[in-house]
Amino acid sequence: MFCGILLGPEKLADFKIISRIRTQLARKLDIRVIQDVLAKSWKPYIENPNIVLEDATCYESDMSYPTNVKLLWESVDWMYGQVKLTCKRLNIPTPRTKYLEHKEKYFAYMRMRKKPWKQTIKRTRSLLYLLNKLIKELGKIEDQYRIYLKYTEKYHQKRRVIRKVLSQQKKIFETGKSVPDRIVSISKSYVRPIVRGKEVKKVEFGAKVNMIQFDGINFIEHLSFDPFNEGPRLIESIRYSRTLFGKITHVSADDIYATNVNRNWCTAQNITTNFKRKGRAGKHEDQ
Repeated sequence: MFCGILLGPEKLADFKIISRIRTQLARKLDIRVIQDVLAKSWKPYIENPNIVLEDATCYESDMSYPTNVKLLWESVDWMYGQVKLTCKRLNIPTPRTKYLEHKEKYFAYMRMRKKPWKQTIKRTRSLLYLLNKLIKELGKIEDQYRIYLKYTEKYHQKRRVIRKVLSQQKKIFETGKSVPDRIVSISKSYVRPIVRGKEVKKVEFGAKVNMIQFDGINFIEHLSFDPFNEGPRLIESIRYSRTLFGKITHVSADDIYATNVNRNWCTAQNITTNFKRKGRAGKHEDQ
């Protein structure tokens, strides 16, 4: 059963069909257009269309927690698989590498409950060297047998991602500092770390979303896989809220939205906010 449709009593051969349907829908979906249609239909049932709540959240992507060693190993493992497969198709010997030796050392490292800093440095240095070697070896084979090899765009895209991972991880290893636009997954290269400062999860991986809410119904105002500051988006959010439900008289949001620009704009528009007053309270003022 999918979306109220019985797909059939027999077992489906393609177990990824639901994911394929969702992906196809996502490619064609314009979130602003569909939200306008839904808001128009729901407007008669909204009790307080003049009150908007706003906050930011993160739509987490399903992926294991990334570390530098883990990311390098995933890149090495994929590259070695491509080297082996290419050599098999061309019926030529596979270039010598110490992949199996590094594989044993990597799994021994991952089984450690507490990973010593020296071991982490050692594994990182070894995997950087091995990944660089595999990229060069595969490049030589492709140059030599170019007329016999044909690859898909997906393959070339993944090669570009792995080369970028190698470049970024080298800089991180040499400088000890993070790099901009850092890749944390070779299969989901668009995902970026979102630092939110929560007690349980200080860093999340997925899309950051600025949400507006009417009577418990959320609408997406802005979505991005790159981190952004949601504070300056209050004015845009209120303008978008007006296109959905008309006049806005009250806004409730976190302290991060309470900037001087947002306060002055809301005052000029006669919009009541829940922002804390600036300055010290008066002697006889109720707290």
